[in-house]
Amino acid sequence: MSKLNAIARLVIRVYLGVAMAALFVMMMAIVIDVFMRYTFNSPVMGTFDVVEICLVVAVFYSMGAAISGFHEIVIDLVDQVAPQHLVRVLCRIAGLLSAAVLLFIFVAMVTPATQSYQYGEIRLELNMQVWIVWVIALTGMCGGLLASILSVVNPKRPDRSEPPMPVESS
Repeated sequence: MSKLNAIARLVIRVYLGVAMAALFVMMMAIVIDVFMRYTFNSPVMGTFDVVEICLVVAVFYSMGAAISGFHEIVIDLVDQVAPQHLVRVLCRIAGLLSAAVLLFIFVAMVTPATQSYQYGEIRLELNMQVWIVWVIALTGMCGGLLASILSVVNPKRPDRSEPPMPVESS
């Protein structure tokens, strides 16, 4: 099981790297487009579509890292007063609910993706098939599902009693 856990964590880290690269590409596309627009009065064609696609990649591919690192919004009032075994059970339930919600969203995304493929929908500026963006989003959603399932199997939350950043003492 630990080998499967290590492979899952590696996949989630790779997904996070893809999300970071998408953020960088998105940032550079905007900077170059603004520079070209105001310097040479010639905007870069396709910037809108590139930024939109990179935003999809950044959101869906970073979801797994946020879930596996327990960086989602957490209200940990129960963690302070409940016994540790109850907290682990609650973390498993939360992971299971998270996986169920992400699976529901994944299934809901399949229909518009297949319709986009069937009707040949294309992006306006890049003349690219829209179903490709849907496949990218669905692939990224798999990372979030993987992280949710991983949190059910291994519900270790970081110690919240310590501050996340070292506090300087003066």
